Amino acid sequence: MKSLSLAKHGFMAFWYSYVGTLNSIWPSITLQGKRLVIFPNVYKPLENEYACSEYCREGDRVLDLGCGSGVGTVFCAPKAREVVAVDISPAALRNTEENCRIHGLENVKVMKSDMFSRVEGKFDLILANSPYLEDEFEAEEQQFATSVKYVPTLFAQVGDYLAEGGRLLIQFPLRSRPRIEKLASQHGLELLTMRPLPPKSLALSLLSAVYLQVGFKSTLYLLQRQPARSLASSAGTVSGSVPLAAAKAAMPAVA
Repeated sequence: MKSLSLAKHGFMAFWYSYVGTLNSIWPSITLQGKRLVIFPNVYKPLENEYACSEYCREGDRVLDLGCGSGVGTVFCAPKAREVVAVDISPAALRNTEENCRIHGLENVKVMKSDMFSRVEGKFDLILANSPYLEDEFEAEEQQFATSVKYVPTLFAQVGDYLAEGGRLLIQFPLRSRPRIEKLASQHGLELLTMRPLPPKSLALSLLSAVYLQVGFKSTLYLLQRQPARSLASSAGTVSGSVPLAAAKAAMPAVA
């Protein structure tokens, strides 16, 4: 088991360097007609992350927790009252600021924060594009794909930052559904809907393969503080979303 863990850590160390080189070669990506610049040590959005904006309502106050390149911020800001974009990585913060400048967004506050450490106030929507893999790297620029604390900290503290009727939107692999449900139950949250991210175009699929980012079946999980029974049919339900009960019936069991 230890050798497997060391092998995974070694591969991810290589991958971070490899991705940095690719981002230097291809320093931008266009999603839904919006061009985003991507700095070398920042995650390139390859999962159609723009879809998170469909859960943002007019006038929402939004927290982009781990903003990376700012893809969630750029797509939500036109509808939101305010977006607070935070990240632990200085490179990610500069990247988000640059993409906000390119798109003329003036209702965005970008600041450094280790998870919620410097976040203040309540939010109608919290975006959490969590690192998919559990591993630990000390460098702030090597945490966008790996973390051992992001998910536990998110669930332990998010309730303190959700406004009345506020929603948490997590992007995570499909296979992680049991973990999401368990953590939600433990921390007084209810899973309202789950929805696969939009299918990738051929070009995006090929680019994802070059970046060695395949097979995750990225999914959006929409959660709300309990009790939320009376709000489940109206709070953030999006066309194409799958109600939890239907999703459980339609999906195979996950080991």
